[in-house]
Amino acid sequence: MSKKSSNVTEVLKDDGVNSVDIINFQNSSTINVEELTQKFGKDKSWAVRCTFNNRFGGVAIQQLPGEGNRMHMHPDAAECWVILKGKWKWYIDGKGDMEVSEGSIINVPLKTYHQITCIGNEPGIRFAVTAPDVEHVYK
Repeated sequence: MSKKSSNVTEVLKDDGVNSVDIINFQNSSTINVEELTQKFGKDKSWAVRCTFNNRFGGVAIQQLPGEGNRMHMHPDAAECWVILKGKWKWYIDGKGDMEVSEGSIINVPLKTYHQITCIGNEPGIRFAVTAPDVEHVYK
């Protein structure tokens, strides 16, 4: 049976992100990514939930080269990411591998397996947007 979780803190920690803040910046009028980097560390993995309502949630996630998430899909929601910093390698089922960098926007339909890995020589930051507390189903 596949592992499932809709607990964002558990999902991120299982992906190797040890510093997760889902409260202190949530729904702030403005959030400066450089200030998040200074607060949580330039050379550490961290995640901060920036947006959360009954329609969507958004989390800024910094990971180090070689780090990323596990192959998964969302049965009831699509997901998109805005790449804020660094280089990333994506795998999207049916599309294959692709490399993206700062300024890229990636869309993944619901029920589509996908995985991301930070590549290059510096940490990367992505802003993930999907349904609030979306279910993750892992292969």
